Amino acid sequence: MISDGAPFGRRAPRQQGPKRHRYGSAQPSHVVKRRLLAAGMTAWQLADLLGVHEHQIDLAELPDLPVRVLLELARRLDMHPADLMAGADDLFERPRQREVLDRRRQGPARDALTLITALAHADGPLTADGIAAALLWSTPRLDAALDHARAHPDAGGALTLRDVPPDGYTATPRLDILRPDQADAVTGRTKPHASVRGPIQPLEAEVLLRVWIDGGIDPGDAAQRQALEDLATADMVTRGDIIDVLPDHVAYSLRKLSEPSPTADTPHVADH
Repeated sequence: MISDGAPFGRRAPRQQGPKRHRYGSAQPSHVVKRRLLAAGMTAWQLADLLGVHEHQIDLAELPDLPVRVLLELARRLDMHPADLMAGADDLFERPRQREVLDRRRQGPARDALTLITALAHADGPLTADGIAAALLWSTPRLDAALDHARAHPDAGGALTLRDVPPDGYTATPRLDILRPDQADAVTGRTKPHASVRGPIQPLEAEVLLRVWIDGGIDPGDAAQRQALEDLATADMVTRGDIIDVLPDHVAYSLRKLSEPSPTADTPHVADH
Protein backbone atom coordinates (compact mmCIF):
# COMPACT_ATOMS: atom_id res chain seq x y z
CA MET A 1 0.00 0.00 0.00
CA ILE A 2 1.33 3.41 -0.98
CA SER A 3 0.82 5.89 1.85
CA ASP A 4 1.94 9.03 0.05
CA GLY A 5 -0.85 8.96 -2.55
CA ALA A 6 1.39 8.17 -5.55
CA PRO A 7 -0.21 5.99 -8.28
CA PHE A 8 0.45 2.28 -7.94
CA GLY A 9 3.50 1.12 -9.79
CA ARG A 10 5.13 4.57 -9.95
CA ARG A 11 7.96 5.72 -7.71
CA ALA A 12 7.80 9.06 -5.98
CA PRO A 13 10.22 11.64 -7.44
CA ARG A 14 13.60 11.60 -5.80
CA GLN A 15 14.44 14.60 -3.63
CA GLN A 16 17.36 16.61 -4.95
CA GLY A 17 20.29 17.58 -2.79
CA PRO A 18 21.32 16.19 0.58
CA LYS A 19 18.77 14.74 2.93
CA ARG A 20 17.32 17.45 5.15
CA HIS A 21 16.29 17.26 8.74
CA ARG A 22 12.90 18.68 9.55
CA TYR A 23 13.05 21.95 11.48
CA GLY A 24 9.36 22.65 11.97
CA SER A 25 8.25 25.80 10.18
CA ALA A 26 11.74 27.22 9.66
CA GLN A 27 11.64 28.04 5.96
CA PRO A 28 13.22 30.84 3.91
CA SER A 29 11.37 34.13 4.49
CA HIS A 30 9.20 35.65 1.77
CA VAL A 31 11.73 38.42 1.12
CA VAL A 32 14.67 36.08 0.75
CA LYS A 33 12.61 33.60 -1.28
CA ARG A 34 11.61 36.34 -3.70
CA ARG A 35 15.24 37.36 -4.19
CA LEU A 36 16.17 33.71 -4.68
CA LEU A 37 13.62 33.37 -7.49
CA ALA A 38 14.91 36.56 -9.10
CA ALA A 39 18.48 35.24 -8.88
CA GLY A 40 17.44 31.91 -10.45
CA MET A 41 18.66 29.68 -7.65
CA THR A 42 17.17 27.57 -4.90
CA ALA A 43 17.70 27.99 -1.19
CA TRP A 44 19.75 24.79 -1.19
CA GLN A 45 22.04 26.09 -3.94
CA LEU A 46 22.56 29.39 -2.14
CA ALA A 47 23.24 27.63 1.14
CA ASP A 48 25.73 25.37 -0.60
CA LEU A 49 27.56 28.41 -1.96
CA LEU A 50 27.67 29.97 1.49
CA GLY A 51 28.73 26.78 3.24
CA VAL A 52 25.70 26.60 5.55
CA HIS A 53 22.60 24.43 5.83
CA GLU A 54 19.52 25.33 3.82
CA HIS A 55 17.38 25.91 6.91
CA GLN A 56 19.75 28.69 8.01
CA ILE A 57 18.78 30.86 5.02
CA ASP A 58 15.93 32.28 7.08
CA LEU A 59 15.56 35.64 8.82
CA ALA A 60 15.05 33.91 12.17
CA GLU A 61 18.31 31.98 11.77
CA LEU A 62 20.52 34.66 10.19
CA PRO A 63 21.60 36.41 13.45
CA ASP A 64 23.40 33.20 14.44
CA LEU A 65 25.48 33.11 11.25
CA PRO A 66 29.02 34.50 10.98
CA VAL A 67 29.32 38.04 9.70
CA ARG A 68 31.13 36.89 6.55
CA VAL A 69 28.16 34.69 5.65
CA LEU A 70 25.71 37.56 6.18
CA LEU A 71 27.77 39.86 3.99
CA GLU A 72 28.11 37.26 1.24
CA LEU A 73 24.38 36.48 1.42
CA ALA A 74 23.52 40.17 1.09
CA ARG A 75 25.97 40.51 -1.80
CA ARG A 76 24.48 37.60 -3.75
CA LEU A 77 20.89 38.74 -3.20
CA ASP A 78 21.63 42.46 -3.80
CA MET A 79 20.33 43.33 -0.33
CA HIS A 80 21.59 45.61 2.39
CA PRO A 81 23.02 43.61 5.32
CA ALA A 82 20.69 45.47 7.71
CA ASP A 83 17.71 43.99 5.81
CA LEU A 84 18.84 40.54 6.87
CA MET A 85 19.14 41.17 10.60
CA ALA A 86 16.64 43.11 12.68
CA GLY A 87 18.07 46.01 14.66
CA ALA A 88 21.19 46.35 12.52
CA ASP A 89 20.17 49.60 10.80
CA ASP A 90 21.67 51.82 13.49
CA LEU A 91 24.88 49.80 13.48
CA PHE A 92 25.40 50.02 9.72
CA GLU A 93 24.43 53.70 9.63
CA ARG A 94 26.90 54.55 12.38
CA PRO A 95 29.72 56.53 10.76
CA ARG A 96 33.36 55.92 11.39
CA GLN A 97 35.10 57.86 14.16
CA ARG A 98 36.70 60.32 11.73
CA GLU A 99 33.30 61.14 10.23
CA VAL A 100 31.81 61.66 13.70
CA LEU A 101 34.54 64.13 14.62
CA ASP A 102 34.27 65.88 11.25
CA ARG A 103 30.57 66.47 11.86
CA ARG A 104 31.33 68.56 14.94
CA ARG A 105 32.33 72.15 14.38
CA GLN A 106 35.92 73.01 15.11
CA GLY A 107 36.33 74.82 18.39
CA PRO A 108 36.49 74.48 22.18
CA ALA A 109 33.24 72.47 22.39
CA ARG A 110 34.58 69.75 20.13
CA ASP A 111 37.98 69.83 21.82
CA ALA A 112 36.37 69.58 25.27
CA LEU A 113 34.63 66.34 24.25
CA THR A 114 37.88 64.99 22.81
CA LEU A 115 39.73 65.97 25.99
CA ILE A 116 37.27 64.31 28.35
CA THR A 117 37.13 61.18 26.20
CA ALA A 118 40.92 60.96 26.17
CA LEU A 119 41.04 61.29 29.96
CA ALA A 120 38.45 58.54 30.29
CA HIS A 121 40.65 56.25 28.16
CA ALA A 122 43.81 57.06 30.13
CA ASP A 123 45.02 54.62 32.76
CA GLY A 124 45.17 57.43 35.33
CA PRO A 125 45.11 61.21 35.74
CA LEU A 126 47.20 63.26 33.31
CA THR A 127 48.85 66.61 33.72
CA ALA A 128 48.12 69.43 31.32
CA ASP A 129 51.46 68.89 29.61
CA GLY A 130 50.77 65.18 29.33
CA ILE A 131 47.35 65.74 27.79
CA ALA A 132 48.69 68.25 25.28
CA ALA A 133 51.50 65.90 24.28
CA ALA A 134 49.14 62.94 23.89
CA LEU A 135 46.67 64.89 21.74
CA LEU A 136 49.34 66.84 19.85
CA TRP A 137 47.73 70.11 20.91
CA SER A 138 49.22 73.51 21.57
CA THR A 139 48.94 75.02 25.05
CA PRO A 140 46.37 77.67 24.00
CA ARG A 141 44.17 75.02 22.43
CA LEU A 142 44.30 72.88 25.54
CA ASP A 143 43.56 75.86 27.78
CA ALA A 144 40.49 76.71 25.68
CA ALA A 145 39.26 73.10 25.90
CA LEU A 146 39.81 73.02 29.67
CA ASP A 147 37.97 76.31 30.14
CA HIS A 148 35.02 75.05 28.06
CA ALA A 149 34.88 71.76 29.97
CA ARG A 150 34.86 73.60 33.31
CA ALA A 151 32.17 76.03 32.17
CA HIS A 152 29.98 73.30 30.62
CA PRO A 153 29.79 70.21 32.88
CA ASP A 154 27.75 68.40 30.22
CA ALA A 155 30.43 68.82 27.52
CA GLY A 156 31.42 65.18 27.93
CA GLY A 157 27.94 63.70 28.20
CA ALA A 158 27.81 61.37 31.18
CA LEU A 159 31.46 62.17 32.01
CA THR A 160 32.78 65.40 33.42
CA LEU A 161 36.20 66.95 33.95
CA ARG A 162 37.71 66.69 37.46
CA ASP A 163 40.79 68.37 38.93
CA VAL A 164 43.32 66.02 40.49
CA PRO A 165 45.78 67.74 42.82
CA PRO A 166 48.20 69.21 42.46
CA ASP A 167 48.04 69.84 38.68
CA GLY A 168 46.32 66.86 37.07
CA TYR A 169 42.99 66.15 35.40
CA THR A 170 40.78 63.13 34.98
CA ALA A 171 37.29 62.25 33.75
CA THR A 172 34.71 60.67 36.03
CA PRO A 173 30.94 60.06 35.85
CA ARG A 174 28.73 63.03 36.62
CA LEU A 175 26.96 63.00 39.97
CA ASP A 176 23.66 64.46 38.73
CA ILE A 177 22.60 61.70 36.35
CA LEU A 178 21.53 58.98 38.79
CA ARG A 179 18.91 59.37 41.48
CA PRO A 180 20.29 59.22 45.06
CA ASP A 181 18.97 55.68 45.56
CA GLN A 182 20.52 54.54 42.27
CA ALA A 183 23.85 56.09 43.18
CA ASP A 184 23.77 54.41 46.58
CA ALA A 185 23.01 51.04 45.00
CA VAL A 186 25.92 51.13 42.55
CA THR A 187 28.51 52.89 44.71
CA GLY A 188 28.12 50.65 47.72
CA ARG A 189 26.77 53.19 50.20
CA THR A 190 24.07 50.73 51.25
CA LYS A 191 26.81 48.13 51.73
CA PRO A 192 30.00 50.14 52.21
CA HIS A 193 33.11 48.65 50.70
CA ALA A 194 36.62 49.81 51.41
CA SER A 195 37.43 50.46 47.76
CA VAL A 196 34.12 52.11 46.85
CA ARG A 197 33.24 55.56 48.16
CA GLY A 198 30.33 57.89 47.62
CA PRO A 199 30.10 61.55 48.73
CA ILE A 200 31.24 62.09 52.31
CA GLN A 201 28.56 62.38 54.95
CA PRO A 202 28.10 65.34 57.38
CA LEU A 203 29.73 63.45 60.26
CA GLU A 204 32.68 62.51 58.08
CA ALA A 205 33.06 66.15 57.06
CA GLU A 206 33.12 67.12 60.75
CA VAL A 207 35.80 64.52 61.42
CA LEU A 208 37.90 65.80 58.52
CA LEU A 209 37.63 69.33 59.95
CA ARG A 210 38.65 68.14 63.42
CA VAL A 211 41.64 66.25 62.03
CA TRP A 212 42.64 69.26 59.92
CA ILE A 213 42.43 71.74 62.80
CA ASP A 214 43.05 69.70 65.96
CA GLY A 215 44.83 66.64 64.62
CA GLY A 216 42.24 64.27 66.03
CA ILE A 217 38.73 63.67 67.26
CA ASP A 218 36.94 63.22 70.52
CA PRO A 219 37.95 59.66 71.49
CA GLY A 220 34.82 59.29 73.59
CA ASP A 221 32.50 59.74 70.60
CA ALA A 222 31.83 56.32 69.08
CA ALA A 223 30.26 57.77 65.93
CA GLN A 224 33.33 59.93 65.28
CA ARG A 225 35.62 56.99 65.87
CA GLN A 226 33.73 54.92 63.28
CA ALA A 227 33.73 57.79 60.79
CA LEU A 228 37.47 58.21 61.30
CA GLU A 229 38.05 54.52 60.64
CA ASP A 230 35.96 54.70 57.47
CA LEU A 231 37.92 57.73 56.25
CA ALA A 232 41.23 56.06 57.04
CA THR A 233 40.15 52.94 55.13
CA ALA A 234 39.31 55.14 52.14
CA ASP A 235 42.78 56.77 52.35
CA MET A 236 41.25 60.12 53.31
CA VAL A 237 42.96 60.30 56.72
CA THR A 238 46.42 59.13 57.72
CA ARG A 239 46.44 57.72 61.24
CA GLY A 240 49.33 58.52 63.51
CA ASP A 241 50.53 57.46 66.96
CA ILE A 242 49.83 60.90 68.42
CA ILE A 243 47.88 62.90 65.86
CA ASP A 244 46.04 62.14 62.65
CA VAL A 245 46.72 64.13 59.49
CA LEU A 246 45.12 64.66 56.11
CA PRO A 247 46.88 63.25 53.04
CA ASP A 248 48.09 65.85 50.57
CA HIS A 249 45.31 65.20 48.04
CA VAL A 250 42.60 65.64 50.71
CA ALA A 251 44.16 68.80 52.10
CA TYR A 252 44.45 70.19 48.60
CA SER A 253 40.83 69.39 47.87
CA LEU A 254 39.72 71.26 50.99
CA ARG A 255 41.84 74.32 50.28
CA LYS A 256 41.81 74.18 46.46
CA LEU A 257 45.24 75.75 46.71
CA SER A 258 48.67 74.20 46.54
CA GLU A 259 51.27 74.80 49.20
CA PRO A 260 53.45 77.82 48.37
CA SER A 261 56.92 76.72 47.41
CA PRO A 262 59.82 78.60 49.07
CA THR A 263 61.87 80.75 46.73
CA ALA A 264 65.53 81.60 46.87
CA ASP A 265 64.90 85.32 47.31
CA THR A 266 62.55 84.87 50.27
CA PRO A 267 64.13 86.64 53.26
CA HIS A 268 64.77 84.45 56.25
CA VAL A 269 63.22 85.67 59.45
CA ALA A 270 64.98 84.51 62.56
CA ASP A 271 62.96 83.38 65.52
CA HIS A 272 63.01 85.67 68.48
